Amino acid sequence: MKRIMVLGIGNLLMQDDGVGVHVIRMLEKLDLPPEVELVDGGTNSYDLLDFFSRADICIVVDAMQGGGVPGTIYRAPLEELGLTPDTNIVSLHEISFADAVYMLKLEGYDPQVIVYGVEPERVGLGIELTPCLARQVPRIVELIQQDIAEMLS
Repeated sequence: MKRIMVLGIGNLLMQDDGVGVHVIRMLEKLDLPPEVELVDGGTNSYDLLDFFSRADICIVVDAMQGGGVPGTIYRAPLEELGLTPDTNIVSLHEISFADAVYMLKLEGYDPQVIVYGVEPERVGLGIELTPCLARQVPRIVELIQQDIAEMLS
C-alpha cells in the first residue's frame, strides 16, 4: 500500500509565501484516504526529513517564482526542477527543501516527489494570501485530490 504525504511549505506571516500551508488547511477539512498524511511543514526543511522517510510519494506545495503571472500553478516531479543542494550551508537554518531531499537520499530513502509551485503576487509582511492566490487554493486542492486518486488506483 502506498503512503502519500502532502506537505505544505511556507511562512504564514509572509502573505503568498504561506500558500502551501493554506492548501494543507483546506485539505484537512476533507475526508481523505487513510494512506494520506497531511503535514504543515512551515519553514523548517530539516525537520521534514523524518516525515519524508515515512512516505512513498510526497506532494509538496510551495510558492515558486517561475516567471509566470501571479497565481500560475506549476506541477512537476522534483527532479525536473533542476534544484541542486547547497554545498555552502553553515547552519541547519539554511537548509532548503532541495537540501532536505538530497540528505534523505543519502540516508537511503528515495520517495517520489511531485511539486506544486504557485507563482506569488506579493511576499511581504501579512497573514492573508493576496486575492489572486486565495482564488487558486481550491484549484490546487482539486488537483491534489486527482493525483491522490490516481496514485491509489
